[in-house]
Amino acid sequence: MMIAATAVGCSFGDGGRSDRGASNDIGARHATACDHGSYTWFNVSRRAVVTDMDQGRYDKGEALSTKRLKQIASYTRSVRTGNGAELPSTTVYRSLAAHLKTGEGLAGDGTNERGRTTKDEHDSWAYRKAESPGRYVTARAVPLVEADFQYRCPGDPAVTGHVVTWEIPSEIIVECGRKPEKNRDDGEREAARLGCRKGDPAVA
Repeated sequence: MMIAATAVGCSFGDGGRSDRGASNDIGARHATACDHGSYTWFNVSRRAVVTDMDQGRYDKGEALSTKRLKQIASYTRSVRTGNGAELPSTTVYRSLAAHLKTGEGLAGDGTNERGRTTKDEHDSWAYRKAESPGRYVTARAVPLVEADFQYRCPGDPAVTGHVVTWEIPSEIIVECGRKPEKNRDDGEREAARLGCRKGDPAVA
């Protein structure tokens, strides 16, 4: 799913702290920007990406769990700027979360203890028993968010940048032999596409 939108006038004070010491975040190369500038967000995209997965055949009643999965992809949250003054990374993430109206926040926005990479997002796991014999996929997915922005202070040149972060991960168990629910989310759809076989009902 792609959201292309622009929102002007989101104003945030300094309240956040930079992710210093990481080469892919804002460094201390420039003076600090003003406290109450305005963010403009554009080229905003949200897509489900599977980061951990396993698959196999299970008998009826056999335990299924997302506790131990194989990592297949990893993402690192980052704020990068092409020019202008330094911005606290936490404040940038927080502005994007407000723009997206995410109830649970984004990784890096300071609202919860979140890891710097998707490898750190293993705080919860799902468990159930197989309802029928067959092939199942167990997976973890994150709604990955990427966006470009401009930050403007009165009288100063605009700071431009790019953000990569994610929303709360989801724990997924897919029965490949069962047709999916109409309201399944993008993470479940992507897990079925990657882990089930072509022609399986879950891939429909």
